Amino acid sequence: MRIIQGIDVDALPDQFEGCVAGRTLVLDGDGPCYVIASTVKRLDTAIRNYQQYILTQLFLTKSQDCRIHLTARDSTKAGRYNVKAIKPYQGQRKGKAKPSLLEPLREAIALPENWLPEFDVTLHRELEADDGMMHDAYRLGPNSLIWSADKDLRMTPHPYWEAKKGVIMQGHPFGYLYMEYTPSGTAKCLGQGPLFFWAQMLMGDQADHIQGILRLDGKKCSHVGAYNALYPLERTGDINAIANYVLDAYRAIDQNPIPEGYLLWLQRWPGDHVVSYFNELALSDENRRFVYECFYRDWYSVGESGAEIA
Repeated sequence: MRIIQGIDVDALPDQFEGCVAGRTLVLDGDGPCYVIASTVKRLDTAIRNYQQYILTQLFLTKSQDCRIHLTARDSTKAGRYNVKAIKPYQGQRKGKAKPSLLEPLREAIALPENWLPEFDVTLHRELEADDGMMHDAYRLGPNSLIWSADKDLRMTPHPYWEAKKGVIMQGHPFGYLYMEYTPSGTAKCLGQGPLFFWAQMLMGDQADHIQGILRLDGKKCSHVGAYNALYPLERTGDINAIANYVLDAYRAIDQNPIPEGYLLWLQRWPGDHVVSYFNELALSDENRRFVYECFYRDWYSVGESGAEIA
């Protein structure tokens, strides 16, 4: 018997009838932890609310089960803090107050005794949750369904849950871009697939304090600038053309693309990083030499929280 908020859920009819066999929801669990920890006072209540939230997401996405990923407070985040980028990674978050229940809930929901049969949880201390999610996406392929409020996961080439629309965006090995506007009129470049990674290489990621390119054709590169630059190339369907265009722009101003790329890139499997990805692409001779030379610049500090980049 499983009692959740006073209801024997085992006695209920199967509300998940009709779920897609084999579909696994790969979920960023940090956001729900923050929201729930901000709205309750007791840990046991927070755990029950979290369980209910996961069941709701399973129902909405018609998923058979769920893999939840969390980032521990002491996580080394795949060495991202050691990267000497234009801006310190997530530097704007230091000193910001967090809900007092946030860390207790994160640690508690990672304990197997607080799981339900429909889900399991990984609390990452060496990676970020985003990296663990991408590992799952590549391992499960089309059976994975990524859901995160963080736009970084949009670079997945596999299915993505577009929560605002309530639809599943099918996998896209190349990707696409589109513009969205907030109620105040602020433009945001969004999309899916590897193409979205290259858009972020231009426009950066304000949420994680990542600059992106310093200048594109002599100007600061906004979301609109990144979209306008890449949209004409999107129609080629050639990710190598996109990569060479972006690396040409970095090379034109002699900005090392590896630090920004290392921060933005999400591991596809253990040990993966952005230089591995660069080496897989059909880069021009000039860009291949540029990436090779940039790799040996001073861009990574080995310290207590990091490791050598192989």
